[in-house]
Amino acid sequence: MSARQNLNETAFFFPQLTSDANGIVRMTFTMPEALTQWRFLGFAHDQQLRSGWLEDHAVTAKEIMVQPNPPRFLREGDVLEFTVKVSNQSAARQTGKVRLTLARADTDEHADALLGNTQPELDFDIPSKESRSYAWRLTVPDRAPFLAYRAVASTGRLSDGEEGYLPVLSRRILVTESLPLPIRVKPGRARP
Repeated sequence: MSARQNLNETAFFFPQLTSDANGIVRMTFTMPEALTQWRFLGFAHDQQLRSGWLEDHAVTAKEIMVQPNPPRFLREGDVLEFTVKVSNQSAARQTGKVRLTLARADTDEHADALLGNTQPELDFDIPSKESRSYAWRLTVPDRAPFLAYRAVASTGRLSDGEEGYLPVLSRRILVTESLPLPIRVKPGRARP
């Protein structure tokens, strides 16, 4: 089972348009693998510069959907719960296994033991049209490498997965949050 990797938030394409004998036009294009609702905007013109546009919504979904909730980064010494939501969009109850695996991003070498992920696979039983969250407790050691995660759920017949990266910061790096502080100047006054 391959995990989804192309999770772009926007899609731009030049579709291949084909029409049938009834004048119905079909377009073919590749969507990003993100499971979400999309706003579809289409623009077209002909050689006489007549133009038109259409707007609609499209939904990309699967019967079983995996949505990991990774942190933006990890720090050496962190203890965290990595959560994964599994959604059952089918009309029937689904049972199976959800798995979280970690690897070194540079070599793809397993890193589950390094982070204390001793039980990477958990059972799930989800009623129709419901979701459940599953969590793995991880401990980030000193000098941990840049990591990749992969979250996959499978019923045997249905499956989904997502993968991404987890940067690991040294404890010596000071992390600060910066906020813009706009200064409003009253009319007729100079800026300080």
